[in-house]
Amino acid sequence: MVSKLKHKLLKSIKSKKLNVFGLFLLLAFLFLVISKLSKEYTESVNFAIKFSNVPEHYVLTKNDSANVNVVMNSHGFNLMPLYFSDHSLKVDFEKDLSLVDDHYIWVPNATVHNIKPQLGDKVEVVSIKPDTLKFSFQTLAVKKVPVVVDSKISFSSGYDLLNGLTVSPDSINVIAPQNVIDNIEFLNTKSLALKEVKSNINSKVNVVLPKVDYNIKLSENNVTVTGDVEKFTEGTIEVPLNINNTPNNATVNFFPKTVSVLYYLPLKNFKEIKLQDFRVECDYNEVSGSNRTFLTPKITRLPNVVKNAKIKQSKVDFILVE
Repeated sequence: MVSKLKHKLLKSIKSKKLNVFGLFLLLAFLFLVISKLSKEYTESVNFAIKFSNVPEHYVLTKNDSANVNVVMNSHGFNLMPLYFSDHSLKVDFEKDLSLVDDHYIWVPNATVHNIKPQLGDKVEVVSIKPDTLKFSFQTLAVKKVPVVVDSKISFSSGYDLLNGLTVSPDSINVIAPQNVIDNIEFLNTKSLALKEVKSNINSKVNVVLPKVDYNIKLSENNVTVTGDVEKFTEGTIEVPLNINNTPNNATVNFFPKTVSVLYYLPLKNFKEIKLQDFRVECDYNEVSGSNRTFLTPKITRLPNVVKNAKIKQSKVDFILVE
């Protein structure tokens, strides 16, 4: 029995009868969908409220009821796009809201002429619930705060930043209620993640809004992060030691007389390095009156082109000869 059914199915495929059947099935389904969408329906859709033209010095307090149910009547073809679009209605703060005491009032049915174009000319608005919405507001304050870049940058071998990252603008205005602004000392950016960098950096990065229960406004929503990237190299130089604050009635003998300084700088500036641009000192006052028998060398002068440097020796032995 099974073998007979298998034989008939293979025969149908070979004769293309099954393909014809599938085509008719698809056409029947399409006709059914078209027939359904051609009918009129009454549907209720929930819409979130988005305000436009809100004065800069005002902010609406967070209100969980800032949405409405719109009952609409139209053919299925006209209603279907509403299920695939952003369910929000734009409400003009200046034109659609009325100030009553210390609240703003919105009566959707009174401004339905502004809502209909957002839904389409062929959609009839039957009703909007609730029929009135109330919103409180607060006067805003302005505070200028610095922007801190969250950077995760790795460089190709031998490359590095010349002078660090520059942020433009480095500070932006935060517009929010006074009690919110008082707790904001700086703003972070989204993570700037770059790998194997070997050319100059120039990237726009969005600023992260603080997580608070109010609508915060920023004078800038993003900043530009730049940085000069150069090929770097290392060098070593022997620098004479200088002992400061030696006692007047004694001589300080120390060893070694020079220390090796390892420095890191752009490759293009390597040939500019001169010994007189370096100075390494030890301060005798740090050990005066103690039993310590060594001094600690410190770099007190470097060439401007050197990004960083360190002394290979951490101790300088000395003897006080009176």
